Amino acid sequence: MKLLRKRIRYFFLLSMGSLLLGGCAQTWSARVQQFEDWPAHTEGATYYLAPQAEQKNNLEFQAVADAVRAAISSVGLVESTTEHARFTLLVEFSNPLQRRWVERYQGPLFSPFGGFWGGSGGAFWGGSVYYGPDWVVIPIDVYENRLTVRLLDNEQAGKEVYRATAVSESEQEDLLEQLSLLAQAVFENFPGVNGQVHIIERRLN
Repeated sequence: MKLLRKRIRYFFLLSMGSLLLGGCAQTWSARVQQFEDWPAHTEGATYYLAPQAEQKNNLEFQAVADAVRAAISSVGLVESTTEHARFTLLVEFSNPLQRRWVERYQGPLFSPFGGFWGGSGGAFWGGSVYYGPDWVVIPIDVYENRLTVRLLDNEQAGKEVYRATAVSESEQEDLLEQLSLLAQAVFENFPGVNGQVHIIERRLN
């Protein structure tokens, strides 16, 4: 009877945990580092997004560039179609696959095959709960999504006046969605504090 109660309690807790997890909104986070020597009086100044040689005629880069354009508009800069803009904007991105070691909660394991059980009510073959370490360390492969933006001031002979890098990790390869979020992150609290590193979190629907 004690064993039966214990099994029922574990199944109840596991069910409740699944319901709670299912009802929770997903969260996304990124590590952002900013460097800046931003000049004064730049509201409404123009920028030109300059693709590097390997980025020209690249549809993937064009999609990422659109995400960066949407995000940079929040800081008061206006895009120019010519290279004679006040600022030159450079964009770099990558998402290599990396191996990480993480702790995961394992809890009791249930086997439908189980073993032979006996009692006053008769014998039967039933499932079993097996006990092991609650927390285990396992390897997982994740995509390290990285976006770097640089702004060069053409009124100061092309001096770099802003650089920001945002990094997130995802188990699925969803590059464009990740870079859209990273584009917002690199311009958050613009221009920030020189050398500052901070974590940005978002609730996802």
